This record gives sequence, structure tokens and C-alpha cells, in this order.
Amino acid sequence: MPFPPAFSLMPGRPFCPHGEELRETSLKPHERHNMSQQNVNTTASESKESSFSKAESAENVSYDAIRRAFRRNLFYVNYPQFNVNTAAIRGDFNMHLEYLAAATFTRDEAVFDSGKFRSATELLLINPHEKLLITVALFAPKAGAAPETYETRIVHSANPIGDEEYEESTEYQTTNVYKAAGLLNVAALELFWSEHEGLKKHAQASLPKSDEYSPFCHWQFSRLRG
Repeated sequence: MPFPPAFSLMPGRPFCPHGEELRETSLKPHERHNMSQQNVNTTASESKESSFSKAESAENVSYDAIRRAFRRNLFYVNYPQFNVNTAAIRGDFNMHLEYLAAATFTRDEAVFDSGKFRSATELLLINPHEKLLITVALFAPKAGAAPETYETRIVHSANPIGDEEYEESTEYQTTNVYKAAGLLNVAALELFWSEHEGLKKHAQASLPKSDEYSPFCHWQFSRLRG
């Protein structure tokens, strides 16, 4: 069944070069940049692909997943509408909604000891070789006010180690964390709420509702078993 255009269509993206990593001070407004990235990989003395080959037999390794894990350009500078767009992020990692394992949607949730109110879309997608956690959060100065800032956090893991009973407990050969934050504009705010509502309806229709009274369950909707 096709998904509503509200969250399945990606807005056109500005052209961006994919060469050497650029310093942020040299970026033009349309350029794409990985604002913050942390790598947790195999030992630095080994080449990345050879270390995967030693750990797993070839048929158990996805080299497409490895290439996606080591991407350098993910976010756009001064274009928050692209950085809060989960459809575009999911497309970048080739992790589409058929892999959705869990989701949580919050609105005007008080942030302890900050005076701010948080609205967020959190998605967990898992396929046989990868796990992708996307969190897009907007922050407002008071309840009911329009959000003014955003934070996007992406955790991408590739190539499982071992055979865990529960997929959410699986360890991976490579894990990368990407972060971006900044001021919102009107386009970003509209896109966030459009996706938020569309994805929530999709999660309600395709995932079981989690136990909202369980102190151990973070997710509102989940097919996780652990």
C-alpha cells in the first residue's frame, strides 16, 4: 500500500560535491557536511574491509552496508529542512519503512531542568545487515509555542556479530554516530510535523503498541521481542 506523500516524498536537495571532506569554514550555503561524527570501528591499524573479512565469512558480510557506514557527507549547513527530513535520511542509508522495528512520537514533553519543551520523532529500523536509529527533536521555549531549534542524531550500525536471539541486542562490526543541531526555519518546521503525523499513523497501523506502563520500554510502537 503506498504511503502518504506527507512523509514518503523527499524534497529536492541542493547540489553538493562528494569529494574530499571540506572544512566547515569553507562551506558555501548549499554544501553538505557531516557536522559531527563519532566512529566506533575495528582497530585503526587494519583496513576496514579486510577486518570485516577476517571476522565473518564473505556471505555474511554486506559491503554495501560497510560503504554506507563510512559515509562522510550527511547533513546540510544552514538548511535545517534537509537535516530533519527522516525520509531523506532513510533513503541515504537505503533503510525504508518495511524495516521499521520500533517508533516513538512525542509532543511538548518537558525537558527536565532546562525550561524547554521537546517534540520528537524516533525511529528504529533493522534489516539483516544493519540497524539505523534516527532521532529528530525540536525544542520550544514553552509549552504550545513554536519550536525554535532542532537536534538530529543518527546511529548507524553495520554487519552483525554472532547470532543473538533478539535482534535489538545484536552487536555490530561498525557503529557510527552522526549529529546536527541548529535553528529551525518555516520549511523545516512544516516538514517535521508532516512527517511526524504521517509516520505515527504508519506505525499505529503496522506495529504493535508497546506496554506504556513498562519502565523498561522506551518505544510507543514496537515489534521487538526482547
